[in-house]
Amino acid sequence: MWRKTVTEIAKEYKDVTLEFLFVDNAAMQMILNPKQFDVILTENLFGDIISDEASVIGGSIGLLASSSIGSENALFEPIHGSFPQATGKDIANPLASILSAAMLLEHLGLYDEAEAVENAVEKSLELSIVTGDLNPEKSFSTSKVGDFIADYIEHPDDSNHNFQNIHMGQSTII
Repeated sequence: MWRKTVTEIAKEYKDVTLEFLFVDNAAMQMILNPKQFDVILTENLFGDIISDEASVIGGSIGLLASSSIGSENALFEPIHGSFPQATGKDIANPLASILSAAMLLEHLGLYDEAEAVENAVEKSLELSIVTGDLNPEKSFSTSKVGDFIADYIEHPDDSNHNFQNIHMGQSTII
């Protein structure tokens, strides 16, 4: 039923190449050559397995956003689910949640806003303003990473004053 339905829908998208893989082969291909994939469309269980595997390639499970979009409703969330071991410790990587919000903005047609969020995440990665899962030697707390993202969205051209303060542990929002 899955293949029949996807094959039928794919006819409406002539510029998209459709390939079917068994999940074990897809998992292997993800490791061997992840660049070969642009989009992977799968049901929930296989998607959960493949996305967890893909997170290792990207460096952290805290980087991957996801969406489940239906005809009437949509859900945007990080792939990792909850992280109860981090409760109250200010150590969880917020980037997947933030990128999920960017996907939601794009889904709602707020393209400039989504791009601003994505640019802020890219800048935090570029400057290594990240949590310990991405940089154990010099990590920032969940809240400091979030403060940086919010500040960069508000002031993307102020690349010195506020960002230096964040590195010192003091966020300055003017």
